[in-house]
Amino acid sequence: MSRAIVAVSLSLVLLFAPLLGAATPVSASHSGSESGDACGFPVTRTDITGTEVTVSAPPERIVTLSPSAAQTLWEVGARDRVVGTTEFATYLNGTDDIERVPASGGSINAEQVIGLDPDLVLAPGTISEETVETLRDAGVTVFGLEAPATVEAVAAKTTLIGRLVGECESAAATNQWMRRNVAAVERTVADEPRPRALYLLGGGFTVGNGTYVNDLIRIAGLSNVAASAGLSGYARISPEVVRERDPEWLLRTPGLSVPDDPAYRETIAVRENNTVVVDANYLNQPAPRSIVRATRAVARAVHPDATVDAAYVPRTTTTGTPTPAPTREEATVTETAQPTQTPTAGGGAGFGVVAAAAALLTTALLARRRR
Repeated sequence: MSRAIVAVSLSLVLLFAPLLGAATPVSASHSGSESGDACGFPVTRTDITGTEVTVSAPPERIVTLSPSAAQTLWEVGARDRVVGTTEFATYLNGTDDIERVPASGGSINAEQVIGLDPDLVLAPGTISEETVETLRDAGVTVFGLEAPATVEAVAAKTTLIGRLVGECESAAATNQWMRRNVAAVERTVADEPRPRALYLLGGGFTVGNGTYVNDLIRIAGLSNVAASAGLSGYARISPEVVRERDPEWLLRTPGLSVPDDPAYRETIAVRENNTVVVDANYLNQPAPRSIVRATRAVARAVHPDATVDAAYVPRTTTTGTPTPAPTREEATVTETAQPTQTPTAGGGAGFGVVAAAAALLTTALLARRRR
């Protein structure tokens, strides 16, 4: 990433951090007949922009511009109807034959999406208003999704996506599976100490209150020092706060190193080589499989004795591809005695100017995630 892009990303994070992670409730409003069936069509829901979006019939051609929404579609059994995804969803089985809609540049090629002739496009709030208007003017049904800030918000998003694609029963089963695994982790760490932890995004940025990762940290049996210091959303944490809060564990994704700063080198986490590296596809994507895998991976790394016998609850009812059990290799504890300086990566708030700006910093974070 060039220094210019890094500087812009930093500025955008500082400007829009209060908005990121602030969830806009999704309305349960209805209009039109649902044929007396709780999962029938047409169905109308209000998206992140406040727009009432109607899906007239079960969508047979779905494009997802959000990797977490793609993961959710896989979990609820709609993968065979997906005709387009971004490059950040390629970790999902079966995406090799699905058209890629590039998103790493911070913009979406609306004409490419239109050419896929979708019945439904699921878009994150960071997609520009201009792109959404172009798609809607072409007759494409676009639903803007919020970024969930908690596990229960992920469950609500799963229910919503299941409803929009006509997979209500499978969405309910997915949520049950997710909640049972979360409960299993929470039980195993309930009586354990909650060591202080800090999630590294790069360039001194981290996650605080009102973010999905903050909820994962809590579930896994740790205490987020950024949240306890009063930080919210995706924000920059000063070296002074790092030194004062003295995290005992550092969480990061592959390819991101610990800052070369005395404040970090002096922490218990670095002195005792306590860094947990978690697959970015699961640590950074607010979706059911991410929650199950990331919470178990972090809890196993930090509380190995307590979680050694923690039972994984397998998927027993799903119309999609069964989700394999997490492995211990999904999180690794690495040495951090020789931290190095790393490029900056940033972490919507709805379509429009704010969303367009936030898209750049989201792209920076996703680029850090993949390739």
